[in-house]
Amino acid sequence: VGDQVVAIGNPLGELTSTLTVGYISAKDRTINTDGTYNINMMQTDAAINSGNSGGPLFNMYGEVVGITTAKYSGASNSGASIEGIGFAIPMDDVMGILEDLREYGYVKGCYLGVSVVTMDPAVAEAYGLPTGSKVSLVEPGNCAAKAGIQVGDIITAMGGYDVTGNSDLLSILRKFKPGDTTTITVFRSGQEIELTITLDEKPAPVKEQPQSSVDPTVPSGYGEMPQDGNPWDWFNYYFGFGGN
Repeated sequence: VGDQVVAIGNPLGELTSTLTVGYISAKDRTINTDGTYNINMMQTDAAINSGNSGGPLFNMYGEVVGITTAKYSGASNSGASIEGIGFAIPMDDVMGILEDLREYGYVKGCYLGVSVVTMDPAVAEAYGLPTGSKVSLVEPGNCAAKAGIQVGDIITAMGGYDVTGNSDLLSILRKFKPGDTTTITVFRSGQEIELTITLDEKPAPVKEQPQSSVDPTVPSGYGEMPQDGNPWDWFNYYFGFGGN
């Protein structure tokens, strides 16, 4: 924090190779973009605008220390204007992403096989429950199910790190690799239970199939679609054989 940095990008999609200068304002930030938590982000006051994303963030030695990713803009709920709050992915994290992309074509990661919601602190306090990630779904056959995690469990710790919500859980998962074995602590029926879990690999993204120009409701290979109401003509068209 306090180190000077330089961002180079293409703001507004038309000002190629624009350079802006600022400082590292903070580290280890967690931000929410479109419902996705981005963790361990560097915050900078170097001007970042639309079109800068994906551009490098340099230190004063000319070394790339991060990749600019997002910014806060507009006004806060109180009406105060927002200025100079940009974010970058640290280069150490970027290198791991690049290695996965080169070798596998996608970014690998650990997968619990659960759906979770962050416990509301007020609700947790009112009912004498811990804060953490409450399990709402356990996928059969995945590592969470094999470890004995159940719907209704509240995950309070993993690998020795405390879990107070979903952002903590996501951050902790990124410290491990698929196949690693660690401990996970859940609160269940008034007591904490420590389980052993061997982490699965996040499923590879499904490639989109090319769009066909053929109407999927119209089978091919059976001639022209009937134009009248003869039911056997329609039957033969769809199923390839007729009746009498």
